[in-house]
Amino acid sequence: MANKDYYETLGVNKNATDDEIKSAFRNLAKKYHPDLNKTPEAAEKFKEINEAYSVLSDKQKRANYDQFGSADGPQGFGGGAGGFSGGFSGAEGFGGFEDIFNIFSNFGGRGAQAQVREEGEDININLVLSFLDAAFGCEKEVTVTRKERCTDCNGTGAKSNSDYVTCSECNGTGRVSYTQQTLFGMTRTVGTCRNCNGKGKVVKNKCPNCRGTGLKTVTAKIKVKVPAGVDNEQVIRLNGEGNQTASANGIPGDLRISITVQPHSLLVRKGFDLYVDAYAPITTLLLGGKVEVPTLKGTQTIDVAPLTQSNTKYTLKGKGVKYLKGIGSGDIIVTLKGEMPKDLDKNSIKLIKELQSSISEKSYPKTNNYTKKLN
Repeated sequence: MANKDYYETLGVNKNATDDEIKSAFRNLAKKYHPDLNKTPEAAEKFKEINEAYSVLSDKQKRANYDQFGSADGPQGFGGGAGGFSGGFSGAEGFGGFEDIFNIFSNFGGRGAQAQVREEGEDININLVLSFLDAAFGCEKEVTVTRKERCTDCNGTGAKSNSDYVTCSECNGTGRVSYTQQTLFGMTRTVGTCRNCNGKGKVVKNKCPNCRGTGLKTVTAKIKVKVPAGVDNEQVIRLNGEGNQTASANGIPGDLRISITVQPHSLLVRKGFDLYVDAYAPITTLLLGGKVEVPTLKGTQTIDVAPLTQSNTKYTLKGKGVKYLKGIGSGDIIVTLKGEMPKDLDKNSIKLIKELQSSISEKSYPKTNNYTKKLN
């Protein structure tokens, strides 16, 4: 740190108070501590701010540094602070190195005694629906295999209450203090007790029903209300119907049901609209008439005007799939297609020929139209 400005390192001015220096150091220590910051330059930066703090937190060293540029006074002039010693002097007004590392044991907002609620895993299944069940909604029963809290031991995993005892390592708190040697000296952190995995208690003799896990595998039947309008790949989530935890205070997981809708023989769904091709005899397109088209609720008749062209589209408003969210339904879009007869008798052929000769070619707007364009 020779020829470096300790005040600049901590980001404070030369008139900074002890509290301001301590606050600046704490903020930088959180930012660059190697356990929290994995970037290559973090360790070196942390070493620099520690050295700066070890000088500025000591009144005598700070006075020497301000006057002579060295924490050691005149004899150390130009030599910097003598290098980083790996700890703090415990100067008056500061908590010292141990106090700083207590910050990291609580880093992220969790106190040393904070209890984290266990969460059970979600279960994912697939539910196949018919086209009409998806359109109108229905109620189904699904079967799932899930983990539930053992009723024999109430999730403790112990054979009896006397076999579920307070952990001797953490005295029932679930948290213990660990001291270890690091590059920067001795550090103290507070973490989960390894002996009891944070439960505060240990099992002497295991429950025979769950073999000490506190959980057992069961098969459950669950009723599912499928809303009208549900479609492929949509997911119905049932909160709390997933795997449970051994802890009574735990949060059960959810049951996630992915929907697969079987196709309809005639109707094609796109969003909340339905599309269908309706076939009518060519004579109906020529003379007009009525054509029945399929819908979700049977058939509906549409009126076809004389001389209707094939591929003419009709829209049946509100006859499609119910909106999943909101009021109303989509439409049915009908494409009318002319159907030719498979065979003709002699009399029919004669009549068609008479019809052909009686209709002017000009009555067919698109006949030979490409020839005219080429010419």
